[in-house]
Amino acid sequence: MKFTTLTTNDFITVIKQSRSSIKANELYICTRNANISVQNFEDIVSILKSLQKYMKLRILDGVINFLLQTHKEISASSEIIQNSQSEESFQNQPPKSDKEIELLNSQLSQINEENSNEREILAEISELKKSNDFERVYNLLDKLSSQGNQKMISKSCDEGLLEKKFQKSPDDDIEHVLHVATEKGNLALVKSLIEYGRDKDLMSSYGWTPLIYASSNGHLEVVKYLISVGADKEAKNKWGNTPLIYASRYNNLEVVKYLISVGADKEAKNKNGCSPLIFASKEGHLEFVKYLISVGANKETKNKSGNTPLIIASGNGHLEFVKYLISVGADKEARTNFGLTALSYAKKNVRKYRVSKGVFSTNLNTANRNKQVTYI
Repeated sequence: MKFTTLTTNDFITVIKQSRSSIKANELYICTRNANISVQNFEDIVSILKSLQKYMKLRILDGVINFLLQTHKEISASSEIIQNSQSEESFQNQPPKSDKEIELLNSQLSQINEENSNEREILAEISELKKSNDFERVYNLLDKLSSQGNQKMISKSCDEGLLEKKFQKSPDDDIEHVLHVATEKGNLALVKSLIEYGRDKDLMSSYGWTPLIYASSNGHLEVVKYLISVGADKEAKNKWGNTPLIYASRYNNLEVVKYLISVGADKEAKNKNGCSPLIFASKEGHLEFVKYLISVGANKETKNKSGNTPLIIASGNGHLEFVKYLISVGADKEARTNFGLTALSYAKKNVRKYRVSKGVFSTNLNTANRNKQVTYI
């Protein structure tokens, strides 16, 4: 070992492994000229403890204890000096300016206010959990979403406020908070509830989904958001109406255009066979009719009664519709399930136009003139 430099761990390992085959005095002779690399105080103590143990040098007990005690005192003194220096450094710092003190006080006040506000919200959540006051529940969640307080929204939802229901009268639809939010066009609240985990296709008691509510009320941004998170654009309620059908029925052209742009079925029909084009014709939305036909909607589509858009427009006296539909080649002789044509149902102004243009003959069964069109 005279020409070898050992680490502290290597030296201790050597004498530990040799103790079973070499006597203590022989072990001393073998290791007395060893070169050991010592890195710190702990290495010194470890070496001395190993020598004391494996070479039976009890004389080292006192040395080891003295070193440990001295090290402890030195460490304590160093800590005192460091604390003293830190205190002196703090004392030597220049005093806070009035502006800095004012800022700190403002920050403390804000923290206290936030804590107080949070306690009030938690108390209100606890109260509403036992209440059927849907309006208060909605208003609380609306306020929290407008503040961006997702933490308290999550707490409200965890406590069951999301399951509260709203019904205007016994015969009306039963809605949840998400339905009312989409109906009102409350995009912030809709996002907060869906980010929490609310079903984006949650149905009301009549089968209305959030997308149907948003589409029927013309809330384009809400519609776009719901589509972006994967809402079903072909969802149907209990009557079989889709988001596109309602958008067409309630004069929401931008929603109609957007839904068709993302692939909504423009030929979808409800349980009575009414498509978006039929509803647009019935409600008098000429721009809708023009747009739907421009994107390929079937102008000869029929509902369950066999009424076409031209028949419906004639029956409602929508002269401009009749002019347009005829101009794009709508079948003037199409018949309903009862064998009646558009002229059979035509209002006076429409009939006058058709006869004047020679579109139809005037040979019309008088009994058919006042018949009403069955739409849905």
